[in-house]
Amino acid sequence: MDYAIVSSIEIRTRQREIDKDIVSQLKASILSKGLMHPPVIGWEDEAHPFLVAGMHRLTAITELHREAKAFFCSGSEVPNGLTPFTSLTDLSPADLLEAELEENVIRSELPWQDKARALAAIHELRTKENPAQTFKQTATELALKMGKERPSGQLRTEVRNATLLAANLHRPSVSKARNATEALGILLKEENAALEAEMIKRRHTSATAVVSPITVVHGDLRDILPTLPPGTFDLIIADLPYGIGADSGGFRSRTVEHHNYDDSPQNAQALLQEVIASGFRVCKPRANLFIFGDIDLFPFFKKAAASMGWKPFRTPVIWRKSESEGLAPWGREGFRRTYELIFFATKGERGLLQSPVDILDEKRVGRHVRRYGPEKPVALIEQLIEAATMPNDYILDPCCGAGSTLAAARHLRRRCLGIELELAPYNLAVVAAERDEAESQTEESPIEEIA
Repeated sequence: MDYAIVSSIEIRTRQREIDKDIVSQLKASILSKGLMHPPVIGWEDEAHPFLVAGMHRLTAITELHREAKAFFCSGSEVPNGLTPFTSLTDLSPADLLEAELEENVIRSELPWQDKARALAAIHELRTKENPAQTFKQTATELALKMGKERPSGQLRTEVRNATLLAANLHRPSVSKARNATEALGILLKEENAALEAEMIKRRHTSATAVVSPITVVHGDLRDILPTLPPGTFDLIIADLPYGIGADSGGFRSRTVEHHNYDDSPQNAQALLQEVIASGFRVCKPRANLFIFGDIDLFPFFKKAAASMGWKPFRTPVIWRKSESEGLAPWGREGFRRTYELIFFATKGERGLLQSPVDILDEKRVGRHVRRYGPEKPVALIEQLIEAATMPNDYILDPCCGAGSTLAAARHLRRRCLGIELELAPYNLAVVAAERDEAESQTEESPIEEIA
């Protein structure tokens, strides 16, 4: 067993800050099970070792020596004042990563994303050493390093799932999930939707395919809208970012289907300006416009729309989506918001075909069937379409998400063009343009408090 004088080891600045809880857990583990993974050191020269991995273990060892508590490593008692070490040259890359994992992942609650990356990397390195390496073998090796005779079924599954998740952490919907189980469920749903969407697209490109009046385009509305011919559409329905930070942590704790787009005020206003300006050009001389949005955006809506030639309706249309569920920004000290707002404007004095009330009651899409964070119920969109268009009119949804507008237009025998930037909801929209999903269910939930 190699030993080094603790005080002579220089800690590299890349190491994480000391976490006292982790050190405390490591001390208890070392006393009960022994030191399983000595810290790893490298050498600038014979007189200057430096720490590569094991800062928390080194701190735990130092404290145990200071407290005069004896502990063992590889069956031998460690002399007081010295620390066992493993030289970097003695370890393969997989061994080194396992040593780091033992301290930084298995013994501490790091983000699930980091744990998935580490487990996937270990399995990949072991596979390079042994092409026949199985997930069970990797889990067995990890279990032995943890002082267990055999791996649990959970650890085997965790290694297998980690390889899948690590390869997809570039997807915001996956990387921003609250835990690995949730991320895996989201990934599997997205893959199923992508497969179904690909089958539909292949069927439409075949020689016998019938041209559909419902079309979905994958791309950025800022690139696509300027290319559309003028005087084409009878109605625009836009559900754009609200600019309220819906992609932030407080909102993310509420539901599995997150808001993974840029919801900054700057991005929201840039997209809205493009839709209002280009939308006026691509609409027919007499057309209508609906935009979902936050109350803070309404002065911008009215000013921008009026400057382009739209005639704004003075007050918002209210979508009451629940009788009890809603955000409570002030917690119990404030009101719950159970509604959202819709901006209405018209071009060429077209107006509506009827005069509905300005409060639309339609339950939101239930959490357990919601496929996309800001997904709107098809029945709500149908109310807007029926009030503003005739059969066979042409509708534009420049940010169509999971395709509620496409499904509503198909039900009501309207033509529709949807544009979506994000790949996952685009695939859902392709499916919505072709056929109905299971009937959306609604639900009421207890108060949700967002501080």
